[in-house]
Amino acid sequence: MRNIIIFAAIALVVGCSKGGEETAAKPTGTGAAADKAAAPAAKAEAKGDLAEIDLTPLPLKIKAPPGGKGAMDMSRDDKKSVTVDIGGGTSLNISETQDDFAAVKKKQEGDKMLFPFKKWAKEDASLAIVQFENAGKTGYVGFSMKEIGGKKYVCKTTGMDGVASAEIAETHLKSCDTLTAK
Repeated sequence: MRNIIIFAAIALVVGCSKGGEETAAKPTGTGAAADKAAAPAAKAEAKGDLAEIDLTPLPLKIKAPPGGKGAMDMSRDDKKSVTVDIGGGTSLNISETQDDFAAVKKKQEGDKMLFPFKKWAKEDASLAIVQFENAGKTGYVGFSMKEIGGKKYVCKTTGMDGVASAEIAETHLKSCDTLTAK
């Protein structure tokens, strides 16, 4: 059973990564990639067409365009984590944390393998976007901290290559604002 879960997780990450490759081909300075990536969720939200998605085993739900792939439990051991399709071929990972936001950022700065830290592209009190370089390619990973029902959660963009720009990461993180308790 564990192998099936690991295989499903790898398939989801690869699928999310491929969605990022489409936008990575666009020049990051034009905003075209950010517009394309944000279009499905933004259009659905403007029309009020967002559906609530249950994030079991987390006691949360999130709003996303209907018809997506839903959510997948990515928990390991006692660390609860869910990856959810937010439309447009993109997804977010939401996980519980005991850390404060400064500690979460410090861990990101210490990443030397998956997303080798280069610099902060953007940071404020509860949102940060890291620029990293891996195998000669630049990518971005965005994350935000939410406190819901007295618990802390990190909401993070997904994809093995990150996303193509800080603007795209910030756009994806806007879906984190729809997180609520069940």
